[in-house]
Amino acid sequence: GTLRLAIPRFSVGDGQGVLVTGSQRPDFPTEQERLLLGVGANQTAIVIQRRHAEGQVNEQREWLRVTLASIGDAVIATDTAGRITFLNAVARELTGWTSSDAAGQPLQTVFNICNEQTRQPVENPVERVLREGIVVGLANHTVLIARNGIQRPIDDSAAPIRDEAGKMLGVVLIF
Repeated sequence: GTLRLAIPRFSVGDGQGVLVTGSQRPDFPTEQERLLLGVGANQTAIVIQRRHAEGQVNEQREWLRVTLASIGDAVIATDTAGRITFLNAVARELTGWTSSDAAGQPLQTVFNICNEQTRQPVENPVERVLREGIVVGLANHTVLIARNGIQRPIDDSAAPIRDEAGKMLGVVLIF
């Protein structure tokens, strides 16, 4: 038994690798097997490259999540239906809602606001952003009523979240 090896090389970005195969057949590798091994090496490189890219995307996603969570102002993000997708720690503290309880809720359920003097409801800033596609601010004398009933005067702004093509993906509210 002689073992014959075929070792096609491949590279992914700055990295390089080899795909080692072997057989005891004296005619190994045939031309067809060489072609298949080349395809196998290329497919291996593609898988490695895809996993590397996925790792980078996950790192960026985590960095953005941590950044949003670390902002000193309250931050709430919604989808295009006005349902909550994210609250940072300050927003959780001021509204009295946990992230899991707030997730998927309409903004006005969690972000209960009214005019401090008239006690009349104030227009939902997310609805206005979704309707007009512009950055909006709250009127003066706006009060946030937390889940536990505590009332706090706030100032805020809401802005559209857009992708690279300009399509609106949701709204971010900062208060």
